[in-house]
Amino acid sequence: MQDGEEDKVKVAIKILSMSKEEVEEALTYTDKDIDQLSESLQRIEDKLLNLQEMLDKEEEEGTNYKMRHIKTLPQDKSYKMVGVPGLKLRVHENGTVNAPRDFYFNLRKATQGSTKELLLKRLLDELSGIFVNPQNPKLAPIAKKIFNQFGREVKDVFSLQTEDVVWVSFGESYISPFTYALQVIFDMAKGKDVFEEKQVILREQLMPEEGFEGMADHEKYEASIGFPAVYEYEKCKHEGEKAQVDQMASMAELDPRGHFLQFMPDPKKVLYPEIIMNHKLPIGHKELWPAESQIWVVSKSGFIFIKPFPQLCLAVTEVKIETNLTGKDTKVSGYVVSLQKKMIGNPHQLWTFNPDATISSKAYSDMLLTYLGKKFGEESEDSAQPEGLKPGSRVYMVVTEPLTKKDKTLQRFALKQEKIGNLGQWKFNDATNPEWNKQALSWPVKADGSLNMEYDWPMEGYILPFAPKLHKKEQAEDGLFGMTPLRLLVVRNGERNLQMAVPVVGPNLTNFMKDLSKKPPKPDKKNRRRQQEEAMMSQQDNTTDNIELDVNLHCRDLSVRELEFSMFLDHCTSLLSLPFAGRRLFDENGNEHFSLKTLKRDQLVYVSCGEIWTDPHLTKMEQQRRYLLSQISQDVAKMRQYAALRNPEKYVLQVDPSMAPGVPVIVNRQWSKDDDDVEIERQSMASGKPPSVDSNPQLQNVEEMDDPENRFKFHQKSHDKSEQRLNNLKWPWERLVNVNNSFDNDPEANKFTDREMYEKYKPKAVTKISRDTLQRFVYEDGYIALANNRQLVLGVSEPEGRIVEVHLVKRRPDDIYQQWLMRENGEIRPRHSQQAVLTVSMPNNEPFAEDEEGRPLTFFGCKVTLQSRRTNEFGKAHQRWRYDAETGFIHAFYADLPDKEITAANKADVCTYAIANTSKIDQPGYTADVPMQTSTDRATLKRIKVCMSCARAMRGRYKISKLPENTQFSCAMGNAKKLGLQQIGSFNVVNGKVDLSAHEYELTLQEWEEKLAKLSEETSARVITKEINVAKTVQTVKVLAYKNGEGRMRPGEIICGSSIIGILNQCTLRLGLNQAAVRMYTEDGTMVVEIEDLIDWAIQNYKTLMADHLEKLYQGKQDEDENLQRGEGEGQEKEGEGQDDVGEGPDKGETDDKEADKTSRQREYLLSQVRLPSEETILRYPIEIWVSSGKPFVPPEVVESKMENRKKKRAFRSAVSVELDIEKHVLRQMKGRRLDELSPGEYKGTKNSNKPVIVEGHWEEPTAEEQQKHDTVHKLQEHLAEVKKYQREKTTPLVLDMSKSLYKQRDTKRILAYPNGESVERATYIWGESFQQLLDSATMRLNLWQPAKRFFTMEGKEVTKFSKIQKDELVCVSTGKPFKQGQSSRLDIEIKANWSRAHKQYGPTSTDVHVEAPANPKVNVDPFGPPALALPLTSGDQGTQSTTRPQTAKAK
Repeated sequence: MQDGEEDKVKVAIKILSMSKEEVEEALTYTDKDIDQLSESLQRIEDKLLNLQEMLDKEEEEGTNYKMRHIKTLPQDKSYKMVGVPGLKLRVHENGTVNAPRDFYFNLRKATQGSTKELLLKRLLDELSGIFVNPQNPKLAPIAKKIFNQFGREVKDVFSLQTEDVVWVSFGESYISPFTYALQVIFDMAKGKDVFEEKQVILREQLMPEEGFEGMADHEKYEASIGFPAVYEYEKCKHEGEKAQVDQMASMAELDPRGHFLQFMPDPKKVLYPEIIMNHKLPIGHKELWPAESQIWVVSKSGFIFIKPFPQLCLAVTEVKIETNLTGKDTKVSGYVVSLQKKMIGNPHQLWTFNPDATISSKAYSDMLLTYLGKKFGEESEDSAQPEGLKPGSRVYMVVTEPLTKKDKTLQRFALKQEKIGNLGQWKFNDATNPEWNKQALSWPVKADGSLNMEYDWPMEGYILPFAPKLHKKEQAEDGLFGMTPLRLLVVRNGERNLQMAVPVVGPNLTNFMKDLSKKPPKPDKKNRRRQQEEAMMSQQDNTTDNIELDVNLHCRDLSVRELEFSMFLDHCTSLLSLPFAGRRLFDENGNEHFSLKTLKRDQLVYVSCGEIWTDPHLTKMEQQRRYLLSQISQDVAKMRQYAALRNPEKYVLQVDPSMAPGVPVIVNRQWSKDDDDVEIERQSMASGKPPSVDSNPQLQNVEEMDDPENRFKFHQKSHDKSEQRLNNLKWPWERLVNVNNSFDNDPEANKFTDREMYEKYKPKAVTKISRDTLQRFVYEDGYIALANNRQLVLGVSEPEGRIVEVHLVKRRPDDIYQQWLMRENGEIRPRHSQQAVLTVSMPNNEPFAEDEEGRPLTFFGCKVTLQSRRTNEFGKAHQRWRYDAETGFIHAFYADLPDKEITAANKADVCTYAIANTSKIDQPGYTADVPMQTSTDRATLKRIKVCMSCARAMRGRYKISKLPENTQFSCAMGNAKKLGLQQIGSFNVVNGKVDLSAHEYELTLQEWEEKLAKLSEETSARVITKEINVAKTVQTVKVLAYKNGEGRMRPGEIICGSSIIGILNQCTLRLGLNQAAVRMYTEDGTMVVEIEDLIDWAIQNYKTLMADHLEKLYQGKQDEDENLQRGEGEGQEKEGEGQDDVGEGPDKGETDDKEADKTSRQREYLLSQVRLPSEETILRYPIEIWVSSGKPFVPPEVVESKMENRKKKRAFRSAVSVELDIEKHVLRQMKGRRLDELSPGEYKGTKNSNKPVIVEGHWEEPTAEEQQKHDTVHKLQEHLAEVKKYQREKTTPLVLDMSKSLYKQRDTKRILAYPNGESVERATYIWGESFQQLLDSATMRLNLWQPAKRFFTMEGKEVTKFSKIQKDELVCVSTGKPFKQGQSSRLDIEIKANWSRAHKQYGPTSTDVHVEAPANPKVNVDPFGPPALALPLTSGDQGTQSTTRPQTAKAK
């Protein structure tokens, strides 16, 4: 018996031995125990359920669930129960890493009664003890600073943790013991699908020991642009996991547009590569995965890729960030550098190695690869995540603008080759700095920028930052050559004999170098603002149009380098005995140098007095030729620059688009509504995109907007609008939708497979500010504020110089430098100064009137400054403004055209004589004392007045002093030849030979440009000199212009000009001609072609009039003498006269010639007896001319005669008209009286049987006088009609030659066409100039499947000729089939549909129908068969047919 059975037996025996009461009592206790146990069991089950929920929650939250219940210690670690633990530090000496020392610090004891500063001092004191030398303890060093492994100074002891590694400094700066190298790390990228709401890519740390031993093979990976599309996202299972994903996304989310590596054997494994800067580690180190993740490969083509994964290369992204350098306040802005999938030809992945140890991207050639200073593992409080990046992305490298000198090391790199096969490669570097050889560094390019082919390509090695300078400078940083002055061999410009070279030693400026090496003291807080303003003023543009800045050169602040160069030229002037001061320096190749730092010792140089370089290897003739051409080129360039600046229009004040305080104020073209459309169209044409509605104009591209080559073709634009309008009239199913991807305004989207992902993550377009907002201002309470933001006003800093730049500043009520006063004369003055006005700074005066891109110079972008007020009448246009209160624009150059022209001439170095000629005007000028040669061979000084441009050219040669204000004069250099002066004006060779007035400057510029092009082809300098000398001096004439055919009936227009074309152009405008004036006539009908002909005619005409006047005086005197003798010889005279009349014969012609010669000699004699005025006096009076648009000359006498005849005819006609009006008036009066009387008349009998009684004198019958008056009126009307008929002038009808090409128009026809067999509702318009064009147009417009071939009329007649087609005719188009009515096509479709329906419903044999007709007993003919087969069927044939055709139908 087993134990269980024994227990049961014992229990049964015990129960049987119990009494009845005991059994009942036991049952009661048992029931109670069962109830209690049941309750306990239920409570336990409830607790288990709660524990299960907590267990599930703990599994969901992970370690966060455990850490939630643990309290964190306070920062001071003074928790009472635990106590303050001590510190164990591993201490290194600054700059070392191999010998660490363990250091223990009792933090609890040190914190008692001490501050943070005192606690740090106690720590430094104890650290000093571990560096005590036991041999000499008195010489123990004192610790001053503590640094962590990233070079950050430790200033708070509580920031240290146990087992931290620190470096102790004894006062020196941090010396890094590590060598840092560029490295690639890989992390796992996992995709999470959050309940199909969003997809998040998270970054997790890669553990190489967890199944990644075989994953280092690059052939097993595929690089992808964007997160792999075949990746299956892991879906969230519950709400708790969603919160966990959101929390991780805030710290480790990746951008799905990045580049990834997918492990092809297991697509679930995706790696995210990232570049970092870490300690340089040996290959195969345990912290590296893959083993060569710090080894980079540089190819000849410019790729920099990582060796373990050659499909990944260094590239510049499109993400632009703005951040600070780590540990510095320097802000940098640039594009992020990351690893991307290698793509051949992508400029963002190609790099250029520069000779200065910098690396630049080919996509941004002006930017350099820059290390931000952040190290791997460093967590800095001042380095926040830049905007535009996901939280999981880290930035170590960017491409940015070149940094300043103190941060330049962040942009210098080097290659460290440590492979066994290339250990000695560093010896091939082209570095002149010995540090590169000491550190065994390599660089791929030579000093000239070419690849160093001595290396083993492609190059492999570490990429190290903080590289030393590649080339050691031979001179000091300030540009001076050490302590020894520079010695050069100097010759005159163009000198062939090199033995004439003179050694010239530069000045010794060592003391200046020492002064420059001193650092300026820090500014005081009180004077900090003033010193900052002085520094800002020193950086301002010193370009000005005031001659005093150029004359008083010694008063300007020069740098040491400029002073050295100037003193060297002074030595050359004296040693070479130059005729003028040396100004320019050239080397033997003709390159101009502006300082001595670019020259080498004992180098041969050429010195000139301002002229261009003359090649000594050329012949004298060729040198002279080039010199003359250069002189003409400079003069033409000045005229071209003047033409570009002479009439600035529609320029207004504008601020920078950032609209931030401190931005400068400039002038720009006035905004208009058309500018936005033109700019959008220009951008669309340049980028190949259609114009977008959301596009905004940009300020940088303002001048390109005016380029006609970039304008949108408005003809094509009108066609597109017509097509769009016609497409809108169609039904929705008839429209052509996206045939050519017309709605796709972003061609970049076509490069990506997933359009939705691209649209979701593409960078948002930056909203740009319209130029309209930047140009509108409000003038209130003395402030000039922006209309969009009135807290920003125009202001200046405290003026310290002659020119002060105007900025946008915040409004301050107590700042007088922000308040302005607008005057009625157009000046805008600051309230703090009455002698300064708002002025537009002129563009830089370059030698040619075009910028680097070939565009003419304009005032676009010129800064607005405060300059001294000018009081002259002319030359102050850049100081005149007009404020429009309605629009808010402040218009610049609000002055007359002459004022603008003189202002532009002063800026472009053009003599004002070329604009104003001999007219004396009030302009800025100077007096010059010029030496003159007299008959006694003594040089005397003559004081002349010259303009500002000529004064600039004369400075340094003559004494120049400024003229008093409001002095009217004409520049003497224009008449230098007449005054006997040497030509030393603003022009080199064309002084006084050009006319740049308002209507002549274009013709003059065109003439000299053509002459320059022609002379450039000449090979002889003599021919060029001759052409320059024979150039005519400008001679301005004054004419009184009339219209041809009007005589002197209307007042003429006074016009001044120096060329016939210029005068004709003015006549066209001033006389209001419908066509351009092309001919000019004088009073006698002489057509004038040259201005000299007009002057000669005026002088000759004056002599003729003078001779006529003298003849009249002489003839009057002779008549008086003859009257005294008339009484004695009357009879003889009569006889003599009779004989003369009889003597007419063949000798009459000779007699006339003799009389003409006698008369001319007499007139010449009379003119010789009087003194005629000079040519200038004669030309003071206007010359009468008549201008024609091509018609022949009409003499003024003829016009006056016609006018007199017209007056006579008009008087005769008016006399008849007046008489007719009088008679009509009398007739109306007589008729009115008759009607007013209403006389009944008298009844009189007659002998006529038909009318026995008549009425006479009734009021309805006209009277006899009235009838007579009516006849008189009728005669006058007929006579007046005859007068008008005979007085009507004859006119020739206009006959047009219709055969000319001008009147031939294209025979384009428009017709309405619809497809054959379809409804007329589908008709649409087509155009064509021929029959074939109409067919092609119908094929395209009707979307026919086959080319159209035939046209039919509505009646079905085919049209085969183009001439038979009428305009707007309705035709039918066919692809070759016969004409069908509109319902035929529908019937064909119904038959085909029934046929298909029968096939589907009854089978394929249901359509095999045989039609039989009853036989005709008389004629054996088959009605359905052809005539040739009309034979009776036999019984056999009938049986065969009945078996092969199961279904038959009878047709009656």
